[in-house]
Amino acid sequence: MKRITPAILVIMLCAIFKTYSSERILYVDQFYSILGNQAKENDLLNFTISNGFNKIILYDLHKVNRDYPLADATKNGILAKFIYKAKKSFGIKEVGGSGESGEFFIKAIHAYNESRKISAEKFDSYNLEYEYWKEDDSKDGGYYCENYLKNNGKSCDRNGTFSFFLKSLQTMRTLADKNNHPVKVEAYVGKFKKHEIQKISNYVDRLLVHVYVRNPKSGFNYANKRLQYLSEVKNKPKVSIIYSSETLFMGGWLKFNSLKKGEEIFVDTMKNRDRHLLSKINFTNFTYYNYNQLSKSLKYYKKLSALAFNKNKKENQDFTLASR
Repeated sequence: MKRITPAILVIMLCAIFKTYSSERILYVDQFYSILGNQAKENDLLNFTISNGFNKIILYDLHKVNRDYPLADATKNGILAKFIYKAKKSFGIKEVGGSGESGEFFIKAIHAYNESRKISAEKFDSYNLEYEYWKEDDSKDGGYYCENYLKNNGKSCDRNGTFSFFLKSLQTMRTLADKNNHPVKVEAYVGKFKKHEIQKISNYVDRLLVHVYVRNPKSGFNYANKRLQYLSEVKNKPKVSIIYSSETLFMGGWLKFNSLKKGEEIFVDTMKNRDRHLLSKINFTNFTYYNYNQLSKSLKYYKKLSALAFNKNKKENQDFTLASR
């Protein structure tokens, strides 16, 4: 086996950065209020392509399913038209559907895929959004305990809620493998333990790992331990780092800095600390949560950038005139 020299490693890392900087993933919150409104749909899709996103994950599907039953081809056309438009008119590579339980994927998201005949109308990934590591939601009286764990004979603690999470992934894996349209299984993960991620990695194609910090300079330190766990798993799913544009996290920072800068900071820090980790964890790109708040931050950033550009242009013109 040839030894990877530092020069070759640099080339590999540059190739990796080129890939993930052009293939961002966006969580679309409040999708229910967007669906069916042509202006809002186009605003969303124009935002994605103008900011380097080629994959989107749709929230609010439980609300969509309530009003437009996703298992019924005669009623789910409104969603089919949106997904078709996203792919065919805007070049979105992948549309994912997010849910909290295996049951929802069976009855709604997978059922929707099965009901549509055209591939461009279907979901390309099944995304599990269930924060099993949150103690308050999993204990007696908590959201997960009352809505999922007790009803499925699971204990309202870390073991019970993780078991439910894993069972949902197993269900999703089975559904994806049955699909005649290629479907990836992915999961959003936060504060996972080593033995948990080893089991999770057996069922997913992609893991979205949250790095919820105010400044990307602290991002790698925040995620380092969990990334090390991922480097040791036998089955290597793709890994995407999630930045949050919420006010409590990077919403403020992104008003004054570009997406690319935040990504470069994380990767550069990782390379300085452990230059081989990028390849060990099958790192692919960055994901952003969420559309509505990110759009506000980037609108502010672009306004400032335009003002700075016009100021520099005027100063250059004044200098040119003074030099004549």
